[in-house]
Amino acid sequence: MTEHFIGHNKARREASPNRFFLACAILALSIAFLMSAALAGTTAFRKEWQFASDAKV
Repeated sequence: MTEHFIGHNKARREASPNRFFLACAILALSIAFLMSAALAGTTAFRKEWQFASDAKV
């Protein structure tokens, strides 16, 4: 019975780095998505600000 649990723990230890790297990849992709969304938002805001400035002149 103990052998079964030892094998189970060994399998869990071997599987944990895969989960860790998957979590890191998801985190990196979500950060990249948020940064690109923020960049697109600021670019659109700057263009809108530029058009508003041109309209006043």
